[in-house]
Amino acid sequence: MTISADEQINVGSSGERSVTVGWMFWDGGAQVPVPANDSLVIDARDLAGIASVTADDPRCAAEGRVVTCVNKEASQSRSVEFTLRADAGAAPGGSGTITYTLTADRATGATAKAKVVAGTPNLVVGRVPDVTHAGIGSRISVPLRLRNTGDLATDRRIMLRWESVGGLVFDRKFSNCAYGEGDEPGEPGSRTSVTCVFTASSDSVPAGGTVKLSSPLTATVGKRVLTAVTDYSVRLLKPREQPGGGSHQGTGPALTLVRASGAGGGFEHGAEGRFTVGADNSADLAADATAQRGRRAGEWILDINAVNHGPASAYGIDDKPVAVVDVVLPKGVVATGTAHTEEEDSPYGPCLLRISSTTTAPFEAGHRHYVCTVPFGVAAGKSQLFELWVKSAEGYDDAKGRATVRPGPAGIPLHDPDASNDSIAFAIGTPATPTAATPSGDTMNATGRTLIATAAGAVLLGAAVLVVRRRGRTR
Repeated sequence: MTISADEQINVGSSGERSVTVGWMFWDGGAQVPVPANDSLVIDARDLAGIASVTADDPRCAAEGRVVTCVNKEASQSRSVEFTLRADAGAAPGGSGTITYTLTADRATGATAKAKVVAGTPNLVVGRVPDVTHAGIGSRISVPLRLRNTGDLATDRRIMLRWESVGGLVFDRKFSNCAYGEGDEPGEPGSRTSVTCVFTASSDSVPAGGTVKLSSPLTATVGKRVLTAVTDYSVRLLKPREQPGGGSHQGTGPALTLVRASGAGGGFEHGAEGRFTVGADNSADLAADATAQRGRRAGEWILDINAVNHGPASAYGIDDKPVAVVDVVLPKGVVATGTAHTEEEDSPYGPCLLRISSTTTAPFEAGHRHYVCTVPFGVAAGKSQLFELWVKSAEGYDDAKGRATVRPGPAGIPLHDPDASNDSIAFAIGTPATPTAATPSGDTMNATGRTLIATAAGAVLLGAAVLVVRRRGRTR
């Protein structure tokens, strides 16, 4: 029998705390009979003057500061939730111990203890200012302040974590920090992270106190950065908790927390924040559209591409598309289907039914106007492919449609240097010379396809039909 419970519990001097304790049995594969009449005793007599224990669970009965909970049936839950309430006048920092004792028929017993501390530290993060017009290859500084808005000094290790996507590369210069990165450091689709752990003693933050990093983090702006987004957070680690984080440990001196005064740039309302780095860079997004005949008369397969000629890669924020392609089919032509699937490695992006300039709906056949969303981003030199299956009515051959790439709901400025290739006209039913696609490991192989309708009055872009890897994936 084993008990699962927190080893330390903080309860605010004027509040309450919900606590869960669970238990389980293990027979080592011997297949012995299931234990019966589980009995969990929660002994809080050592908490006099600190906190009291109550349990509303019908399995539980209290006698003073001792609560006994009994399972009479094997199907009952092997966990109990109870409430700790601070005693009036409990001084912050005062502590006592809860003792859990578990017994059952046909099983050995178990005990566990939890330290209960009056008062609660509560760390909030300071606002990190956004960086604009960062030069490619330049190094930026990332400062951070913390404030303890609780009524007790921090009494556990503090973990700070930064997670970034968009092309920042953090310097590995602090020995108490672990650095993580994808397999393509500096590429906007590759996540980077920094996880730093501070000791409970020398780096404690007093109640009402403010601290800052002894030295700011530094990071290099990669050559493909357009807008890099970094989320940062703080939390207190549980006793013996392994923080995880990156696989590369810093080699320099330890980063520490030092006392600070004033609010700096202000504080967030909680333990998380975000800042962005906008680079002096641009992404030239262009639209491309080609078609091939389907199996039956009047049926066509329309391939649409959002092509990024660079030099920057363009990635969205919080899974909001960085760009969309507005597709208006020719008069007399409607969509009958789309090739997009929900599979992770599907090469085709999703196309939605356009309702208005601000509203879309799930794909529905029988319409002419659709919005195809670039789901994660478009790396420089690559493109996102969409495919619509369309059907033309008799008498409408050579009618013109148009595909136009536009900034998406992520709201990232593309600084597109060439607006002339944002929109392209295409015809259904007019033969033309196909454009060769360059296959690679991340492309949809176009070999053997006959592209027999292309843009009218426009030059084909000749871009490879490439699939953008999902943001955050590593190989």
